[in-house]
Amino acid sequence: MRQILAVLAVLAWALAGPLPVKAADPDPAPRPYYEYPGNYAEEVAALVKKFKDAFGYELVDFGRPWRIEEIQELHEAFAELPPSFYRLPGLPALYRLDHFMGNAAGVPAEEIPAATLPSYMTVHDTENATYKLMVGNQDLRVEFYNTLFYEDREVFKNIVHHEMAHALDLSRGFMSVSPEWLALSKFSILNLPALDATPESNYLYTFIDDPAEDNYAPVSLRHLPTYSRGNLQEDFANSMAAYIHYPYFRLSHPERYRFLREKVFGGRDYFPDPGEGKTFKEVALADLEQALSKKDAEGARRVFVEVSRGVYPEIEAAMAKKLDEFLKADPQQEMAAALGLASCYSSDPLALTLRQDLVRKKQLTVEATLKDERCARVSRKNFEGGTGQWPPLGLFFLREDGRDVLQFLDPVLRLAHARGFHTRYLWRIFPEGQESRLLAEGTWPLDKGGNGSVRIDLEKSAGKKLNLPAGQPVILELGVERMHRTTFKTLHSTPQKIRIVVQPWFKYRPGGEVRVHPVFPLRGAYQHLN
Repeated sequence: MRQILAVLAVLAWALAGPLPVKAADPDPAPRPYYEYPGNYAEEVAALVKKFKDAFGYELVDFGRPWRIEEIQELHEAFAELPPSFYRLPGLPALYRLDHFMGNAAGVPAEEIPAATLPSYMTVHDTENATYKLMVGNQDLRVEFYNTLFYEDREVFKNIVHHEMAHALDLSRGFMSVSPEWLALSKFSILNLPALDATPESNYLYTFIDDPAEDNYAPVSLRHLPTYSRGNLQEDFANSMAAYIHYPYFRLSHPERYRFLREKVFGGRDYFPDPGEGKTFKEVALADLEQALSKKDAEGARRVFVEVSRGVYPEIEAAMAKKLDEFLKADPQQEMAAALGLASCYSSDPLALTLRQDLVRKKQLTVEATLKDERCARVSRKNFEGGTGQWPPLGLFFLREDGRDVLQFLDPVLRLAHARGFHTRYLWRIFPEGQESRLLAEGTWPLDKGGNGSVRIDLEKSAGKKLNLPAGQPVILELGVERMHRTTFKTLHSTPQKIRIVVQPWFKYRPGGEVRVHPVFPLRGAYQHLN
């Protein structure tokens, strides 16, 4: 068949006669090329020198040359920092790389915008009864990657200031583990026994948040509020960035603000004082009311954004009510769509209802909400198709006051509550390698949003005394079930597992107040700290 078709095609071509000949094009013009007006290398060198003269740091190429606009943006970000961040001891240079070269616990290197090195390890020296923070044997350095320079200017500056906060913390011998900061941040030490521990052996420890404390440091819009409470050093750096960038920080965290103002920022304020005696709630609601009265949708959005950086259900409920009343007073409100998008920054259930009403009234389109990054993140589709199935993070087992306890973070808990889902945690314990042989199991329901930090009394949950085998490895498995309160749609997370060994003699909490001792390698950059 193919041969017959080919013959017919040749005959048709022959009968049709020769094809018309197209006139030859004139010689094409030479292809234009861009020529930089001036000497690019000299301008880069001049900007590098200007940066070092101003702030004390070399800008080092490490596989990725610095570009003029990158140095200019970095200079602008550093100019907003007080002198306490300049010429930090042990930090001679800032490095430019394509991407992060280390191990980031499963995070793709291409998603990491910057990093501060070296890493460290927390070890309890049993013989000397000392809590040590062992710093890695590397020079102090701050690295910036490709991802950072695609961020908008506000986010770019926030990230740069965050990383410099880490560098300042380390160069001063870890202010973040000082007794004063630990007390006001509400982190505490949790001892972690080795699987083969003996009473004489050293062991690791970590800093764990307090579930009764609703708010740790405010977070950037890249993160959920649980980000700060999951790590002491991130909480410290986030507090530094909040001091510079978030106008309500002085009201939401007055003790942290006073500490940083005195110890780091030399009395410098970035935002005006709202006035003596005014509370966070009063100022936020007044700012929202003023923006609404002026028909300032962007101003209203900024208030919602700032409150969303933490866990403030009472403030969010009052704000959602004000927004609802404003829209009902003028059903044809021109700024309804913009205010609907602003409501995506609220975890109050009324904010979701308000947004759904605007869509039904065709004052806000589904397409518009999905184009907005924040609204898309909290949308039903993304929640039920992904976010709602996120597993819990940072599981820790401890024995406290004679009770066996499981503590962890659930970063989606508040969003699940806002979307109408009840959350239930299902756990079980079994010998390692014997999954079918249950030693204990239980459930723990939560019908409120909470702050994302969850502590389960395992014995209360199981309804009986736990008799876990001493000195033997067992597996503790935790899963999350979320059920919608009206549709009964159910979402499940992938179960998370931790391996534990219960030692009757081990103390998970230190007795009394302790001091953490940073230990630096006796070389190079760290000699000034020893």
